[in-house]
Amino acid sequence: MTKILSLYHIDIKEPTVCTIGNFDGVHIGHKALINKVKEDSLKFNTKSLIITFFPHPRKVLSPQNYKCSIVNFETKIYLLKKEDVDYILIVDFNERFYKKSPAEFMNFLKEKLNCRKIVVGKDWRFGYKKEGDIEFAKEYGKQIGIEVEDFGIISLNQEKISSSKIRELLLAGNVKEAKKYLGRDYFLREKVVKGDGVGKKLGFPTINLKPDDDLCLKMGVYTGFLEFEDKKYPVVINYGNRPTVDGKKIFMEAHVIENFEIEMRENSIVNIYFIDRLRDEKRFESVEELKKQIMADIEKAREVLGYVY
Repeated sequence: MTKILSLYHIDIKEPTVCTIGNFDGVHIGHKALINKVKEDSLKFNTKSLIITFFPHPRKVLSPQNYKCSIVNFETKIYLLKKEDVDYILIVDFNERFYKKSPAEFMNFLKEKLNCRKIVVGKDWRFGYKKEGDIEFAKEYGKQIGIEVEDFGIISLNQEKISSSKIRELLLAGNVKEAKKYLGRDYFLREKVVKGDGVGKKLGFPTINLKPDDDLCLKMGVYTGFLEFEDKKYPVVINYGNRPTVDGKKIFMEAHVIENFEIEMRENSIVNIYFIDRLRDEKRFESVEELKKQIMADIEKAREVLGYVY
């Protein structure tokens, strides 16, 4: 079972094989790198360790260059835990940490985390002002007893798999194409919140979620599934600000398109899967027009999801 660690609670006594990164989206390139870490940890009879950060370093160091996140933090840790490594260290990315020099950072890996080997991507940069690179890590690693392996680049159809590419696709609403690079349907792990009852009044009750405000996903209407207690339910998902109703706050709400009985309370945890984008959000002149569009969305969702009734 994976053990979650923080900088304030590190109890690793065994040697480790480590990897370091933001792992936004935990895409197929990330998974290949993590598999290499697990293979090497078995080979050398050590423990496997993923080191990741919260918040995203770019959000702290250069917020003007920070676009958005593929998934929220809870989803990222959920996905990393499914990789079944021994340890995940969540680094509180604050000034005290990011001002470590490259040498100080490498010493931290050796002394605090018992890293004997590090597996990272070719373009890895680290230390204060990103002064450290893969070549420095290899040379300094030899001095302190850490092997550093450049894992190289993972490609799909001769195109580099990157979080940047996936962000572009999600910002365009192209969840179907993003799936190829993620290696799975795009989904978010979210907490159920209390809604205002608008959907129920319209005759389409919804399960209400509160998405992060920096999500890389184009607003609009999607179809997909809601997973709760190991069961999946077909849904129409509205992600946006409901221009016909109020247009003020950002909502994510899912309407189950069939008559399933779901016992769900506030603060329940669900996974919400986005299979395809149906349309943009738009403002309707009347509630009746909105209800007709919702019915059309439900029929389209059934078609996309392969449901025949």
